[in-house]
Amino acid sequence: MRILYLDPGLRSDVGHHANYCRYIAGELRARGIETPVFAHRDIEPALRAELGAAAHFRIDTYASSDGDPICGWLSGFDAYSRATYEDLAALPAGADLVLAVSAQPVQMSALVEWQRALPPDRRPTIVIESFHSGLQLERRDRGVSAVAPDPRREPRPTLFRFVAKRMPPAAEGRFHVVTFDPLPSELFAMLLERPVRTLPLPYRAVAPLRSRAGAAPPTVAILGHQKYEKGYDRLPEIIGALLGLPQEFRLLIQHVDPRGPPELQQAVRAAAKASDRAILEESPAGATEWPRLLERSDLILCPHRREFYTSFSAVSAEAIANGIPLVVPGGTPMERLLRESGGGGVSFERFEPAAIAEATRQALQDFDRLAGLAHRAALRWPERQGPARLVDALLALIAS
Repeated sequence: MRILYLDPGLRSDVGHHANYCRYIAGELRARGIETPVFAHRDIEPALRAELGAAAHFRIDTYASSDGDPICGWLSGFDAYSRATYEDLAALPAGADLVLAVSAQPVQMSALVEWQRALPPDRRPTIVIESFHSGLQLERRDRGVSAVAPDPRREPRPTLFRFVAKRMPPAAEGRFHVVTFDPLPSELFAMLLERPVRTLPLPYRAVAPLRSRAGAAPPTVAILGHQKYEKGYDRLPEIIGALLGLPQEFRLLIQHVDPRGPPELQQAVRAAAKASDRAILEESPAGATEWPRLLERSDLILCPHRREFYTSFSAVSAEAIANGIPLVVPGGTPMERLLRESGGGGVSFERFEPAAIAEATRQALQDFDRLAGLAHRAALRWPERQGPARLVDALLALIAS
């Protein structure tokens, strides 16, 4: 059996792409399944060597506009889809399944056209995983509704719907769209007007599981790629509010490739340096350092904006898989996954530094109990989630 693993966003250790490959391709290869990995052509050499990846795709997953001030979102989609189709046409033949992860409209469009161009007897099963449809959830008196924004501001819903018009019928069974969370599956199904499956999350424990109960003092960690959706622009205030709490704890902050102006980066550094309890990590965390960061973390805080999270958070999923209690925004897939996994954490309802700090205070006050729940959740995690369960589901798609 041969499975092609495609990820044009695989370039460095910033973000989730490298860990996706480690977990998913690693599990496939561990089962003796030939799994060539095709990354962006600018993948860092050390990461390329570690993952055994080919530097292949010219267009990054997140490339959208070509810069035209009026139609850049549309002309960029057209040009980037054509270039990605050309890169797909250069892939080796003979795959049983093609897995494209974190796909955006450009990649989805190119895969549709590529499969259509192949002779029927040479068409592999194609599985496209995505995580954000671009639809926005609006909370109203009568519930929550999904809204497609103006495509000049957020083109993804319009482009996904456009691509769906050219997809093969769902009844053909060899072209699947999947997500790792029920809510984005529901949103994509509505947008694409076809069934969308929810597959198990790919995250696993990366160190021997242990209970954090009794940590003295515990380490509160803010990990992951810092950007606006994750509250980065308010991070100096959040750090200040946290360090003002009465409990004894250390604060660990991962500050890598932040998306913001230089003065904001300096403000984060200044806020962290204001206390000897804060530790700032500014180097990318790869195969060795990421497990060490998780091992050092006793309570993980995700101070994210709720309105942007219509899907899961990689950091929160890693925390649950590794038995680490959480503080997450309420009303999100993060909170739902936390609750379904056993409740080893708390949530905050307002994106305000004071509310985030108060939720953290509550978690620290009840820390040993939450740590016990988180540890038990991690022990149960491989029963339904993780790379092994995900690969089982992928192989079932081929068999079906």
